[in-house]
Amino acid sequence: MPRLAAAVPLLLSLSGGITASFAFLVRPSPLPRLGTFCCDVARGTTVPATANNAPVVGFGSSSSSSSSSPSSEIDSSNTPPNLRLILDSLSSLKSGSDLRGTYAGHRGCGGTIADVVHLLGEAGRSSATKTTSLLTPFAAHCFGAAFARWLLQSSSPRRPDDDVDDDDDDDAPPVRICVGRDPRPHGERLSDSFARGAEGVGGIVVKYTGLATTPSMYEFVRAGECDAAAMVTASHLPEEKNGIKFFAGNGGLSKADVDDLVKLAQDEARGWYDLGILPPSSGNAGVLCSERVDLMPCYGDTLRRAIIREVGGLTPSSPPDERPLSNLKIVVNPGKGAGCFFADVLRDLGADVSGSIHLEPDGTFPPTFGVPNPEKREMVDETIRACESCDADVGIMFDTDADRAGFVLPRVIDEDGSKSMYEPLNRNRLIALLGVIFSIASPGCTVVTDSTTSEGLNEFLEGKLGLRHFRYLRGYANVIGKAKELTESGEANAEVAIETSGHCAMRENGYVDDGTYTAVKIIGLLARTASSGDGSLLDLISDLNELPFDEEFRIKVTDGLLATTTSIFERVTRSLAERCDSADDWSLDKDNLEGVRVRLSSGGFFMIRQSLHDPVMSMQVECISKEEACEKVLKPLLELLSQHESLDYSALI
Repeated sequence: MPRLAAAVPLLLSLSGGITASFAFLVRPSPLPRLGTFCCDVARGTTVPATANNAPVVGFGSSSSSSSSSPSSEIDSSNTPPNLRLILDSLSSLKSGSDLRGTYAGHRGCGGTIADVVHLLGEAGRSSATKTTSLLTPFAAHCFGAAFARWLLQSSSPRRPDDDVDDDDDDDAPPVRICVGRDPRPHGERLSDSFARGAEGVGGIVVKYTGLATTPSMYEFVRAGECDAAAMVTASHLPEEKNGIKFFAGNGGLSKADVDDLVKLAQDEARGWYDLGILPPSSGNAGVLCSERVDLMPCYGDTLRRAIIREVGGLTPSSPPDERPLSNLKIVVNPGKGAGCFFADVLRDLGADVSGSIHLEPDGTFPPTFGVPNPEKREMVDETIRACESCDADVGIMFDTDADRAGFVLPRVIDEDGSKSMYEPLNRNRLIALLGVIFSIASPGCTVVTDSTTSEGLNEFLEGKLGLRHFRYLRGYANVIGKAKELTESGEANAEVAIETSGHCAMRENGYVDDGTYTAVKIIGLLARTASSGDGSLLDLISDLNELPFDEEFRIKVTDGLLATTTSIFERVTRSLAERCDSADDWSLDKDNLEGVRVRLSSGGFFMIRQSLHDPVMSMQVECISKEEACEKVLKPLLELLSQHESLDYSALI
């Protein structure tokens, strides 16, 4: 593409009703960085203004020198309301250590800031909570620039083994960012805007790898293909959602890191707001960046070598006709998500994957169960039917970006090898089976889980397997962070960090949250077990105590306010503690680190916790029967919750 050096006319409506026009030039560059001029704006340097070199005042300018702006239109920080709307929207996209929001595309390949303000205003008016968490191409551009600046400001944006003289910035090689996406139709436009924002910062180049999985993005960093990575994905969220996950040399970014990104993105937005226009984009015409690459075959080869290692008896240099999975039938169900490539990896190793379903990436997803999610009953049921139809040894499910996995296994294997009575292997069951694997490979190690795991799992891991079970806060970043902390401090050898949702990271894999690597461990165990004729893998966790009633409920706060949710939750917490002190059938779990967890004298538990991002209280209940749950848990809780206004507890009825 030729360098862009074209003058672009801009009509700016000033508060006094005067219309001015000017032209700006994007300075020539060896790369077609259409957004380069945004760096000058953010750094406060001069940009071309009107023909007489008068100061430029953009649409709704944030400049405090505009005396014609009435004081009612700015807040105490001297920020105009339209700019405040944009800044707050960028902040609202933060979701833990990721960004998440509803996709909204502004018109065409350009436009004005007014287009974004209009989108945000409409979203606020139509939302009961007045939130404006829209992930627009403009927001993606701002966060692309923010990530680039954050990397350049970081003490070690490159890999630790890079030999770079930081004292000579002019000679330092550029920081390389790899951008990938899941199959959602709007992923490419967001990738384009993100890449343009990043490459608008000097010292940055972007590689676009197209369709990829979230764990593969960090593997590309670890393998030296890039210095940092960004994955455009909304994982299991509905089709209209999208988001961005970030990786640098030490893994995924922390919540504090994303706080820094938000501030840098807001700085970028202020510059564009003063100009009154939107940064250029390709619309739906592709991704403009330095290089288009396809790195997924490299990642597939990494998984292939890992499976060979797990099965044993072969080395990566073994002849290609020695395929360790040739005796297995495996159904792969990635739900038309980014994990479709995994079937090819298994096929290359000899597995029969002919019964696999939904192997063509498609962001509209299967009509039968929608966005892939291994916890979704409809996806599990469809995978079971696929396994039954081809007598499969195992079924594997991935979520959209393949950082989570779930499985289906036969309960019964006849003497002739035929299988029947397929059941899901997920939640507590999956953790238990991984515990079996690591109790052999690393006796006495620690398994870190989220807070909602069962009492039976704790008994199985510690009592049956001799492992240490550390129950921590919900959220995969929390669980992984705690595992790293325990291991690095020497307090424990935390081999596995896993949530009941299927998010799983292992020490041997650099604590990367990777559903495909979880599948590697299960397939390796299956191949070893099948060769010895030891029966179903479910037999290995037969001592896991599973109670018949296991349900999760969501109690909504009707006014949609997080402040109300916090106030009610604090009062509910006090009431539950008082109930535990006065009753024999409830006992408070004082070691619990999140929400309130109550053990039941009849067996099982219930746990109530407040959502960090939504006006919701979640409740997990595990009981010996449905009748017991109704009588001993739900009925008393209804009496307690009915004392609080602004609660919708209909889910418990």
